[in-house]
This record gives sequence, C-alpha cells and structure tokens, in this order.
Amino acid sequence: MGKIEWAPLNVPMRRRLETLSTALWMWLILFGELGMLISYFVLLIYGNLFIKTLCVIYGYFIYTDRKITLNGGRGQGVKWWRDLFWWKLYQSYFPAKLHKTVDLDPNRNYLFAAFPHGVLGLGAFINFATNATGFHDKFPKIRSRPVTLNFHFVIPFFREILLSWGLVSANPNSILSLLKASNKPDHPLNEDGYTSNAVVIVVGGAAESLHCRPNNYTLVLRKRKGFCKLAIKAGTPIVPVMTFGEVDLFDQPPNPPGSKLRRFQEFVKNTTGIAPAAFVGRGFFQYSYGLIPRRKPLNTVVGTPVEVSQIDDPTNEQVNEVHERFCRELDNLFETHKSRFIADHKNVKLVLE
Repeated sequence: MGKIEWAPLNVPMRRRLETLSTALWMWLILFGELGMLISYFVLLIYGNLFIKTLCVIYGYFIYTDRKITLNGGRGQGVKWWRDLFWWKLYQSYFPAKLHKTVDLDPNRNYLFAAFPHGVLGLGAFINFATNATGFHDKFPKIRSRPVTLNFHFVIPFFREILLSWGLVSANPNSILSLLKASNKPDHPLNEDGYTSNAVVIVVGGAAESLHCRPNNYTLVLRKRKGFCKLAIKAGTPIVPVMTFGEVDLFDQPPNPPGSKLRRFQEFVKNTTGIAPAAFVGRGFFQYSYGLIPRRKPLNTVVGTPVEVSQIDDPTNEQVNEVHERFCRELDNLFETHKSRFIADHKNVKLVLE
C-alpha cells in the first residue's frame, strides 16, 4: 500500500460540503438500493399492523404502477428535487460543465447517445438528471430523460428517487413512447411547458466500466446497435454526447482481457448484469483511497444530431448504415474537442470495441 495523502485541515467549508454531497450520492447509488429494499421487508415483516398494511398497499402500488414506469415514466421528474442546491454542490465539486455545439429544435424529439459510461455515469447524471449545469437554459423547452435498467423501478422507495430525477425505463416500448411523443404545445403531455424529449442512453453500460481508468477512452459500441434501431423506428435524430474527464474520476487495477480479474468480472457481469469494477477513488479526509470520485473536471459536449429516416421495421443493413454514420460523428466530436479538455490529447485516442 502506498503512502496516504491526507487532506489539509484548513479546507474551506464550501469544498467540504462539495465532498460531502458527492460522497452521499455515491453512498445512495452504491448502497441505497439494497438498504431500501431491506428496510421495506423489515417493515413488512416486523412492523405493526398499520405499518404492514402500508407496506402491502405500497407493494400493490408498485405492481400496478409498472405500466406507467415501463411506458415513459411520469414526466421529467420533480422540479424542486432536480433544482436542489445539493446538486449544485455536487456539480461544483468536479466541476461539471455542459457544452452546446448546435441549437436543437424543440419541435422534435431526440435520442442522446452518451459516452463514456465510466464507473457510474456521473457526467450523464449531473447534466441530465438534475438542473445543476443548466440543461434547460441551453436547450429550451426540451426535457432530459435519462434511461436506466428496468429492475430499478421495482425497488421500494428507491424507485421514487429515480422517478423524481426524471429517469425512465430502458424498456424499448418506454423509449419509443418518448421518442414518438407529440411536440404540440397544447398536447396533454406538454402541460409542463416543454414540447420535446431528449432520451439519454449511456450506450456502453456496465461493460464499459471495466475499461475505466485515466485517459482510457475505450467505448463498447461496435456491436451495440439497438439504440440506432429505436431511433430509426421513431424517425428521431441521434445526438452524440461525450463527457471528457469521466474516465479520470477513478482508477482500477490492471484487468486486461484474459486476466483472472477480468474473467471474474465478465463472469459476474454475464450472470447478474452488474459489472464489478474494482475502482479506486479517494476518501473524505485523504486523497489516496476510497469510493468518492476524484476532483477532476467533467466537460460534457453535446454534438450535432445524426439524421435518420423513419422506418417501421428497419433491415440490418439500414441499422448498420446509421450506426456507421453515428460512429464517425462521435469520433469527429471527440477529435474536435479533446484538445480543450485532455492535457495529453495527442496521445489519447478514441477506441471503439
């Protein structure tokens, strides 16, 4: 074990609060789901009659509400929750910034394909699940709707947090319902004043987290074409999104393909759908080890939409053509902006697997 680098005692209170907000978010994402699930069953089994009754009613509500959560959710979330000053502290910890390259027409819907996933997709969360970086100011009348796995929406209590952030199920029908939604201002779905949906998919997912280490922009994309097929079915432009710095927040021990660690990680991922990235960040009072991401800048760049033609049942060739155009546009986005955000940019390349 290397020498521990301790944080100084005279750290300003604002920076302490930024670190605390980030640490609590990590705790919520890593352990909150399991903790809330256990809490629900403890209350259901050991609570008094009133508590048990409430648990049963809530369980029934989750069961019946699945039709909503699997078909677009409940709008863009709870405004006061997305506007919390806590998220502003979280944003300024790195800091995280959102950069727009083109205007997006609010009379259309969009599929944002975001990269890289990193360990937990922090850039996608802070930019599109909260209002901390000013998404609605940069893209007026457009809702940001991040996508996550279906099973999260059946976890008691935790699901309500996700819905308050505006998250939506990765179910294809759910995504298509948002991509095909009406853009008319007087439509009932647009009573909140917004007319467009930006469905945000972190395409690389859990598999991409196994590549996460500083300056390693290796993306899991070559065989991932489902998002292109959904965009074609809806006739929706695909917008490439790149977060520079996402891979710098954590490090991992060497895990090249074929190594014992990598084989174990692949086994767990294939069995459970969860990739056990052996990530190393920092602690609250020291900078050497821990689960808190390192204080590195996050710069998320929203690129130029890749236009697609609407086809109800696209062929493999049509999907491949759109996928190839998207890959070229994503690479162009990376090469155009990497010199602004990567110190050693000449030696850093985008690798698509």
